[in-house]
Amino acid sequence: MPTDSPLTLKLPEGYTFADLKIRRCEADAIDLDMDLVKVICSLNGLDFEKVCQNPGPVVTSILTVWYRSHLAGGGQPDALMEELRSSGQRVN
Repeated sequence: MPTDSPLTLKLPEGYTFADLKIRRCEADAIDLDMDLVKVICSLNGLDFEKVCQNPGPVVTSILTVWYRSHLAGGGQPDALMEELRSSGQRVN
């Protein structure tokens, strides 16, 4: 039986989690810096135009990986990310 492996992404050097500028824009949606998402896509060999057609899975992966790294590095909790984590809400 396969086991879940940790999700990995290359994150851009010189940026912090806060640089994503995530914010809630609707009750069930968030907004973030898509220019930075484009950089992350490029680093990871992802087609940004395809990601924009259905951003949910990639954006969720970016937020999950980067936020875990942020916390592991001693970063302060982010109120919106903690809310999303505690509610189990999917990030749109």
